[in-house]
Amino acid sequence: MPNQDPVLYAICDGEKARFLRYDGQQMRTIQRFGAHDRNTDAEGEVASIKEPRSDPKVQVKERFARQIAEEIDAALKANPALEGLVLAAAPHVLHDIREHLSKATSRKLIKSESKDLTNIPDPELLSHFDRPATGWQIPRS
Repeated sequence: MPNQDPVLYAICDGEKARFLRYDGQQMRTIQRFGAHDRNTDAEGEVASIKEPRSDPKVQVKERFARQIAEEIDAALKANPALEGLVLAAAPHVLHDIREHLSKATSRKLIKSESKDLTNIPDPELLSHFDRPATGWQIPRS
């Protein structure tokens, strides 16, 4: 059985996200999130925000990016075997996610790519990450 890669891959856009792991052969989704899911209800507080001239759709996307950053932090904290993070997100979301990552998680960030890969099937994802054959270099503190 191949060794599990010690890297969490997170791919996101403004309304969908999923976490993946490389199992030695291909990428496999381990968790999915949606802006309108019960657990990550990004619409929850939008109605109570009283900002003039602000678009509720933009607010939902910003809130979802913040929640995904929190989920990434929690996943890395809960699993000490995860030594690195590769993040691919739509350009308008990537900045928001990175801005809300904890310092500990930011130190584990190996690579971030400004790409929306959320609709790419798992077997086709590996080529999009340009993963070296020898694996990623895990950052050391």
